[in-house]
Amino acid sequence: MPIGQLIRDLRTLKHWTQAQLAEELAIYAGDPTGAPGRDAVKRWETGKVIPGKHWIGHLSRVLGVPAAQLAAEATLDRVNRRAFLGLSTLAVTHGALASEMAASIASRDPAPLARVQTTHGADIVTASLTDKASAASLRRWMLDGDMSILRVNAAGILAKLPGQGQADQVARVLAHDEEVRHLYLTAVTSRVCAVDWTTAGRIASRPASYHHRADFLATRFAKEALNPRDSGARWCSSVMLQELSPMIGRSPA
Repeated sequence: MPIGQLIRDLRTLKHWTQAQLAEELAIYAGDPTGAPGRDAVKRWETGKVIPGKHWIGHLSRVLGVPAAQLAAEATLDRVNRRAFLGLSTLAVTHGALASEMAASIASRDPAPLARVQTTHGADIVTASLTDKASAASLRRWMLDGDMSILRVNAAGILAKLPGQGQADQVARVLAHDEEVRHLYLTAVTSRVCAVDWTTAGRIASRPASYHHRADFLATRFAKEALNPRDSGARWCSSVMLQELSPMIGRSPA
């Protein structure tokens, strides 16, 4: 998700104009009459300019989003501007872990996938290294794994296989395996809505409790529902949109 879209969505959630966001940033920066100005905010949101480290910190405090999330989005935007392929970009960060997981899957060893829930980026790289035999092992673990972490990690990789050939099976598991569904929903919510894991879990479990943020959340999930690389994220986003639908338009002005 481009950082400009995230800034715009978070600003809209607060019902601020671009000029108002610029004013808040200037105050936090200790210069109420200085930069960045409305034009700078406009350039950020349209993707013409990517905010630097200085403004990332102030944006984090003003918009109430983790600085690490903004920094990650900014870094990915910068790499994309240099015309690198998305997979190559992810491989720089997740290559070693993904290679380890791919090797363990190929040797039919589920242990690494049962340790901790893997990240979206690591899953994409691992999926690119997965052959048909490994996919068969992942399907078996997704359906019959003893631990929910193993099942959700297997589902996460299968959901991102090139060609999306496992989309139907992943959707069936998400629909019927409550533990996997909650873990996947939490991961998608945390990544897409830029919230910490605990908050994401609460949103996934009780979206009605966040009715005051329904418009913002729905906007983020609506975009993710079209993610061509992750059938699990599309399924989860569609479910969250259905839950949020009755609350859209009721957010306080």
